[in-house]
Amino acid sequence: MATDPVCRKEVDEKNAPGGKVHYWDNVFFFCAEECRKAFRREPQKYVAERTEEKTPGSTYKKRPDDWFA
Repeated sequence: MATDPVCRKEVDEKNAPGGKVHYWDNVFFFCAEECRKAFRREPQKYVAERTEEKTPGSTYKKRPDDWFA
């Protein structure tokens, strides 16, 4: 079972009702199309910190001023 990154519900990877999305060398499964659309609009909102921790060789650390350019 996988966890939908938007609503945190458990989803069966073999039959995910909302489909799946490949992002940063990871596959995310969704319980509904609405969750998949929300994720595709703002993926960093749902996985940025978790994905950065799991990415092998990642040296990037999020700082408070990263959102300001």
